[in-house]
Amino acid sequence: MPLTDSSEIIANYIYLKLRDPTNMSNLGVASVWYGDQDILPTTPALCVSPGTKERQFSGATFRTENMLETYVLVYCAKITDIQQNLHQAIALADAIETLVHSDLKLGGNTIATLCRRSEPGVINKQGVWVMGARLTFESLTKTTLPQQVV
Repeated sequence: MPLTDSSEIIANYIYLKLRDPTNMSNLGVASVWYGDQDILPTTPALCVSPGTKERQFSGATFRTENMLETYVLVYCAKITDIQQNLHQAIALADAIETLVHSDLKLGGNTIATLCRRSEPGVINKQGVWVMGARLTFESLTKTTLPQQVV
């Protein structure tokens, strides 16, 4: 499978990995969505969203190095006990990191993928304060632009 420069392909691959029933069960996740959601009927819930794509020329003619970000938004639980909810959110975020890192090339779509940032925090969803985290995964690829007509 060739490397990709598509944010959609990378985000969808991570989404499908997290949405796999076995992975959902192992993570203890109730739902996984593509794109952030206004309404979350259940928690813990995950939302996967494509992020920034950067590209630069790399050596050979028309060759580019691409850095694609994918966000995994973790909505753990309505805050009842800040300490307990924070422990739960971070444990879930760490488990997601481990799962994605178990497939660094994302099925051959990338050279490597790394969780560069894990940001715990409190999020207001539907007027309810929820403990969660935002994970930022960066995927490195190299691709070739289409040949140019002179």
